[in-house]
Amino acid sequence: MILITGAVGFIGSSLVIALSKDHRVIGIDKRKPSDVLITATPGVKWIELDISNALKLKLIFQQVVRDYGKIDFVIHLAAYYHFGNDWQEEYETTNIKGTENVVNAATHFGIQRIFFTSSIAALEPPDNGLPLNESSPASDYIPYAKSKSEGENILKKASLKIPSTILRLGGVFSDWCELPPLYGLIMLWSSFKPISNMIPGKGESGIPYIHITDVIQIIKRCIVLHDKLENCETFIASQSGTVLHKNLFISIKQALNQEGSHKPIYISPVLARVGILLKLKFGFIFDKNPFEQTWMLNYTDRPWIVNNDFTQKRLGWQASPELDILNRLPLIINFYKNHKDIWIERNLRRGAGKYIYQSD
Repeated sequence: MILITGAVGFIGSSLVIALSKDHRVIGIDKRKPSDVLITATPGVKWIELDISNALKLKLIFQQVVRDYGKIDFVIHLAAYYHFGNDWQEEYETTNIKGTENVVNAATHFGIQRIFFTSSIAALEPPDNGLPLNESSPASDYIPYAKSKSEGENILKKASLKIPSTILRLGGVFSDWCELPPLYGLIMLWSSFKPISNMIPGKGESGIPYIHITDVIQIIKRCIVLHDKLENCETFIASQSGTVLHKNLFISIKQALNQEGSHKPIYISPVLARVGILLKLKFGFIFDKNPFEQTWMLNYTDRPWIVNNDFTQKRLGWQASPELDILNRLPLIINFYKNHKDIWIERNLRRGAGKYIYQSD
């Protein structure tokens, strides 16, 4: 039996659907699952609970064990995020205290292993262009990264009592996009405004991506190999390398069939900062805050490059070439062009932390 926290979220809902085909699954989330998600998971037990409440969480574990038997694995997905550079209370209550609560409950009830989803965003990109890997230390350069770094440390400290696996995820996207940074770039570069061809710096900012299907596959692989893994191991779940903005720009423009609009205009980070400040002001007026933040410009032309050779060899897994972001963009853009209202709504919900599962 597998217990999943954050089970109603973007990754959680797809994971629950996939794992419930072969396992008994308990889905925990502070939000109720949609009717569509409930229908897609007929054998799943759904429990509405905020993991920041340690006592209630422990009682839920107790109830599940009493009613359904031993819990074999816990997959801890529940997390708070926002894109600002200010510390939010939810980082403490959910990402840190919530993780402590999940680890303590899992330890108390003798869970075989806990799987924890961290993020490549928890790693600060080096200024020397060298790749990050599984042993790269997590950082506190932004609040979200700090909270994930604390979460990793909690798992490491508890690993003598409960084995754990840490998965540092790249930018997780679907065929509907549903990744705020990518959504922001598509919306910018698909418009016909004067700024639609602009890229800060030399276009050499970038991150590694991973399709939601590949996320499911690497978690499944970890479950299969659970008894062969060390007490605490860290893996990188993404494509190897990175995808630079200048290459992403070309692929998006080509998918949009915007002939004659493939040439980017590179602008200084100073000018880009002014543009973001204006966009933030505009967003506040209409209560639609954009993804872009001025702190991000500190990492202009400092891409997150990863080398996950260890992960590939250790798990016998690699991201599927056909699900590579550049190969998938034509389909993503096709959904954008042919189902624009639905596409935008899905992406806005993901960005606001209000994701609702919808069958494709």
